[in-house]
Amino acid sequence: MSLNKKHAEIIGEGKPVLFLPSADFNGNQGKQLADQAGAGYSFHLLDLPGLGQSDGIEKSISVKKLGEWVKSYADAQGLERISVIGHSLGGLAGISFALHYPEKVDKLILLDAGHKALGVFPVSEFGVLGLVLPFISFIHRLYPAPVNRRLTNLFRNPNDSTELLHRFCETHQTEVNHYTKQMFDNLPAISPSAINLYMLYYRTNLPKLTRKLKVRTLLIWADFAGIDEKEAIRSQKAAEAMQNEHVLLKKVSGTHFVQFREATHQYIAGYLKGNASYA
Repeated sequence: MSLNKKHAEIIGEGKPVLFLPSADFNGNQGKQLADQAGAGYSFHLLDLPGLGQSDGIEKSISVKKLGEWVKSYADAQGLERISVIGHSLGGLAGISFALHYPEKVDKLILLDAGHKALGVFPVSEFGVLGLVLPFISFIHRLYPAPVNRRLTNLFRNPNDSTELLHRFCETHQTEVNHYTKQMFDNLPAISPSAINLYMLYYRTNLPKLTRKLKVRTLLIWADFAGIDEKEAIRSQKAAEAMQNEHVLLKKVSGTHFVQFREATHQYIAGYLKGNASYA
């Protein structure tokens, strides 16, 4: 492990809920979910290691080490039996934590994460870089530090966050509002150590891990219907193939950023409250 700084914004008071964002954003990506959940919860919006204001994991990283990293935050805050919400890369962090420390987790909520494997050439997730990721991953295993430094330049966010915001909202069929604007006004700095996390995400078979979960889990997945038919077919097949008695799957319309859907807010609110329909 590297330095010990882990940055989180804490919203509200009550039962602890830990939010783990995707690779592109800070923990504040979860602010809308925190507001929609209502009173009675303390949301911890945690920056992932090496992203935003959290220190990275400098050396080799594994699923277990990522779970340890999340646990170290929970321990430092004195959090016990917490609900965990993870989107995309944050979903991997949540799964890692739940797999290795199930006694710490009350409920796990995965936002379009855990049911689909990235594949060898993940162009839809990484753009054209996905075409060469197998080669990059191989070189990264041999020479992680220099590869991290070089890739950091490729992943740096452009300065025009306004243009990115509007492009994002158009792609994911959501509106420019207080929440989305705040996300793009505070895009995280990506450190070289964050590349270790990206490489772990690429190399990990997420469905295999999800099938091993022993904690109560709600997996909300995007159907991509009418948006990307190839991805819609892949998502449907992945959801149908997911078999774990502890995992409840709920489908919502739209793209990967399911947290902007009203149905997602309703599902999460019901699941956190332990409504009978989610038993």
